[in-house]
Amino acid sequence: MELFQCATTATSNKASEQSSGSKTIHQHSIHILSVEPIDALHLSSLSVPRIIDAAQKAKLFCSYEMGNRTLNSVKWYKDGQEFFRYSPLTPPTTNWFPVKGVTIADGSSHCNQFICNVELEKLNVHSSGQYRCEVSGDAPEFKLIDKAANMTVGVLPKFDPFITGIRHSYKYRDVLLANCSSEWSSPAARLTWYINNKTAPASSLQPQINEITRNIEGFPLYASNLQLRVHIDDQRFISKSEVLELRCSADIMGLANQRRETRMRTTILALKDNGYNQRFTENGTCASVRAATFVAWLLCLASLLPWHCTLS
Repeated sequence: MELFQCATTATSNKASEQSSGSKTIHQHSIHILSVEPIDALHLSSLSVPRIIDAAQKAKLFCSYEMGNRTLNSVKWYKDGQEFFRYSPLTPPTTNWFPVKGVTIADGSSHCNQFICNVELEKLNVHSSGQYRCEVSGDAPEFKLIDKAANMTVGVLPKFDPFITGIRHSYKYRDVLLANCSSEWSSPAARLTWYINNKTAPASSLQPQINEITRNIEGFPLYASNLQLRVHIDDQRFISKSEVLELRCSADIMGLANQRRETRMRTTILALKDNGYNQRFTENGTCASVRAATFVAWLLCLASLLPWHCTLS
């Protein structure tokens, strides 16, 4: 479950700053394509997960165009500290450097004149931060280009939110109470109620409650709860029954691909239907009582008849 935020940077020389460009927008990324002079050093794209679960591996991707220059090195940084270097002109061509929260998976790095990819494993609470790719050309200018993006490592929910408290049906002037709760996550989930695909009004919501704990890996965990309270007082329910769809969504950092939802339905019975059902029930009850009394009287009469015949 990764959302990649991709970006590019313009070249560092004046000629590239004066070039024109066109932008192509995709679902999860932005790519800027620009016309560069043949000798320009250009960082084409940077891809870093915006948020990732600690149990997964993070793939970092950087691509570049050297023009007529020779690649001197590609360096990866976390919060300003270098943890990986690819230098094809200087053996050993690949180097790793210890940085807290960064563990490069064995055999995962792949770098050449066009791209440099690394994969991080054993993510932990210290793995969140800013990751930067820096590309440099060879002598005599040693031109540099770089781009950075933030990555958040957390504990993402594995299940949809839970809805409790909803009855099968309600009637006019009833109060609908429902609770939506999310499982433990880091960062905290933001809960939202919808009624028939419309956001529930703020007046019908209680403030969201976030319980806090911490797991053994050191991540702060949050369990969120949001209560919906609706007074069914719309006069249309006096004469018309209606099905309501209630939906609760749990969002992490506002990212669409991290959204989880649960839906439930309930029926608002028209008031006239409730009155008819109530009268029917009352009449049925009375009839049952009268029938039971009559049966008891017959049994009593039958038990007395043999005694009467014996006396005669």
